[in-house]
Amino acid sequence: MTPIRLHLMLGLAWLVAGMLLGEHMGRTGDHGQMPTHAHIMLVGGVLPVLWALVYRTFALGQGIFAWLQTGLHHIGAMIMIVGLYLLYGPMAGDEALGPGLGVSSMLVIAATVLMLVLAARARTSAPAPD
Repeated sequence: MTPIRLHLMLGLAWLVAGMLLGEHMGRTGDHGQMPTHAHIMLVGGVLPVLWALVYRTFALGQGIFAWLQTGLHHIGAMIMIVGLYLLYGPMAGDEALGPGLGVSSMLVIAATVLMLVLAARARTSAPAPD
């Protein structure tokens, strides 16, 4: 498994989960989880697929920083999405979930900054496939 493959597979899995949550909200008429749905789709789904494309386009590789970026993003996304689901459930309050949501946001931000560093350090784009 490579960071590219992990980003792609987890991103696509989150997109399916987000679509299922959206379908559930539409079917029941209960749109209370709209913020969770949006974060599943963007942070869980779209960003990892984008990261996979950036890794591939710029041949960013599989080094320690690539794995760190991948781990930070997916750990942060998981904490964020579960926390938002509980918050908008409402199964727990902001007092209990706020600190974890703050940490999760910082993990995703750190992963994005690390992606910026990796992309800035990239020498060239990957060769086009035949």
